[in-house]
Parts: sequence; C-alpha cells; structure tokens
Amino acid sequence: MAERAPRSALLWASGGLLLTALIWGTMTPLLKVLTEVIDVWLLAALRYVLGLPFLALCLLVAARPTQAPGKLNPGRLAILGLAMTAFSILYTIGVRYSHPVTAVVVLNFGPVISAVMARFMLGTRTAPGFPVALGLALVGGLMVLYGTPGTRERGLALEGGEPLLVIGQICWQWYSIRAQQWLGDRGQIGLSTITSAVAAFWMVLVYVAMWGGGVAGGVPDTLTWREVAYLIWICVFGVAVAIVLWNVGVSRVGLPVAALHMNASPVFAVLTAAAIGLPPTALQIAGGLLVLGGIVYMQLLQVRRARAG
Repeated sequence: MAERAPRSALLWASGGLLLTALIWGTMTPLLKVLTEVIDVWLLAALRYVLGLPFLALCLLVAARPTQAPGKLNPGRLAILGLAMTAFSILYTIGVRYSHPVTAVVVLNFGPVISAVMARFMLGTRTAPGFPVALGLALVGGLMVLYGTPGTRERGLALEGGEPLLVIGQICWQWYSIRAQQWLGDRGQIGLSTITSAVAAFWMVLVYVAMWGGGVAGGVPDTLTWREVAYLIWICVFGVAVAIVLWNVGVSRVGLPVAALHMNASPVFAVLTAAAIGLPPTALQIAGGLLVLGGIVYMQLLQVRRARAG
C-alpha cells in the first residue's frame, strides 16, 4: 500500500504523524470534559459534522490529482463511513467502560493489530527494524503509563470495555487500508473529505435514532467559551486535520509504521499535563524517550532504504 517515497516525503509524513499523535493525545482529557456537558452521542456526531467545513475548504484549495479519478462506488463509500462510525462509537464507549490503565495498554498494541491486518489483507511483510521499534515503543509507553501518579495504586483490572477498544481499532485499521485502495486516486484530502462526510451522515442517523429512542440527550442550553474552544479543537483538529495527516502518513510509510507513531500519544499527553502545571515523573520522561527513540529508529531505517533505492 505504501509506495517507496523520497526521503523528504518520508520526513514530512513522519512529522505529520507525530502531529497527529499530539492532537489525538489531547483528545481523551478534552472529550472527558465535554461529555460532562454534551450528550456523548451528540458529541460523536458533532465531531464529524463540524469538521467538514474545514475539510471542504482544504479540498477547494488543494491541487487536483494529475489523473482523473475513478467513479465513486456508493456501496464502498457506505462501508468506509460505517467503519469510521463504528470506530468512533466503540472507542468512546470502550474508554468509558475500561480501566484507565488497561485502556492505554490495549491502545498501545495498535501497531501489532495493524501489522497483522496489513499482512492478511495486503500480504505486506513487516518492514526491517519494525519489531525493534515496536518493542521500544511498547516498553516506553508502559513506562509512561506506570510512571503516572496514582497508576500503581489503581492496579490493573478488566472492566468490560477493553474488547470494544480492540474491535474499534480493527475497524479503523480496516478503513485505513481500504480507503487507500478504493479512493487513493482522489488524493489524501479528497479521500479524507469524502469518507468523513459519509461518516458524518451515519453518525447523524445514529444520533437521531438514539434521541428518538430516548437514549441520547438534546443540545445543551449553554456552553462556556472554554468548552466551545475544546469543541472546535476536537472537531477541526482532532477529526479534520488529524484524519488528513493520518491518511497521508499511511500512504507514505504504510499502516504498521503509521500506527507505531500513535504510541507517542501518551508522551504528548504527559507534555500537555506538564504545560498545565503537572510535571512528569522521571519514569515518564524515560519512557517517552524510549517511544520517540523507537520512532526515530524506524524513520532512520526508512530514510536509509529510500536513499539506497
């Protein structure tokens, strides 16, 4: 799926994926704040709907593909949108009903899931150096988690939501592969805009159904300026910007390596906490360096391969 890209493209893709990890690293605490004032089903729908204007603007100013894209297949579009919708719902419910420690552990195994799926769906072999980079990222992520104050006291426990997180990741990785196969000829911005629009359609249908059944709540009466800012961040950056950067990264470095970058999300979450007055522990700093070391190691290998090729 990932073509042999020049060194500059690899570096830009890696930088974009790290920015995606930074954005998604802030999502959990912000979503936690917003779910206290906005219905969770409404919030899930708003994330995609409010991000569409930004994606549409990007699509207007982006360069057109050099070759005319193929005809859109409504069935494929519907399935891609459903996969994104399923991930959004399963992720939200999974995090809500999982132990915070085990949730992070499960999410850190995303690169393993992506490597297995890429192998079975595409026949892609694991890139040289990937197991070493993955090992560093996993160990580093666990160190960041274990070094968080209060983690040892909470211990480890399964609370039922963890399987939903696994299924949600499978849905997202499946979308990432099929979107490149079915819509890659439309460019990454076009791909992201089209699939996000379909996902927004499905999410609105889900919300309306839940609201009609008395499960979902209505629009809140008021929001503070801070809550509005959080909502804009998770819609414009957490969905629109991050999805484009993610799809660009997948198209350049491949799904397993792109997923590896997401293990940096806990590192950026720690940096965010430090910025608001919660300094990291020594174990968190050491773990963060391991995670970033694994990503840099993988990136150096890819740049070397590009140079040799």
